[in-house]
Amino acid sequence: MDVVTQLRAALGSGNVMTEPLELHLFSKDALLMRGRPDAVVFPRSTDQVAEVVRIAERTGTPIVARGAGTGLAGGATPVEGGIVVVTTALKDVDIDPENRTAWVGAGVINLDLSVAAAPYGLYFAPDPSSQQSCTIGGNVANNSGGPHCLAEGNTTSHILAVEAVLSGGEVAVFGSAAPDPIGLDLRGLLVGSEGTLGIV
Repeated sequence: MDVVTQLRAALGSGNVMTEPLELHLFSKDALLMRGRPDAVVFPRSTDQVAEVVRIAERTGTPIVARGAGTGLAGGATPVEGGIVVVTTALKDVDIDPENRTAWVGAGVINLDLSVAAAPYGLYFAPDPSSQQSCTIGGNVANNSGGPHCLAEGNTTSHILAVEAVLSGGEVAVFGSAAPDPIGLDLRGLLVGSEGTLGIV
């Protein structure tokens, strides 16, 4: 079974794009460098992201994670073809106002998180200029900043834990509810790794 057939079986045909115009739309991020994906997929859950990664590993197909495509570093550009994994459908937001934390899907728009947290007197400090369209997953992948970060720190200063799909399709959580856990800071290593260590 070819890669596209496996992806359609795992995600449903409506969540897999392969038409030339569709592929062109996801061939780059905000940087001018362009690639050409073989398929673009829209997983609806962490389990589906993991299945896409397993398919890519089995078939030796490159994968590139992508949020809203607002990055200026080329991190979402499929320079070697393969599968572009678009995380914008992962939009869950669970705010815990008592502990001043939130568990957020990678596809949540940066500004939408602050709007959702505002009734509790909270906000998400990293505010890149693209905050009306960039996603939290992209912010984590790039360790994004913005004007508030001059006083409050980049994204890594506001992330306690990250759930990521690793290269073999395993799902792991790095970090904890403790602001300064004991041991190696794998959460800090993952934040800013631009999808090279896992898909958040």
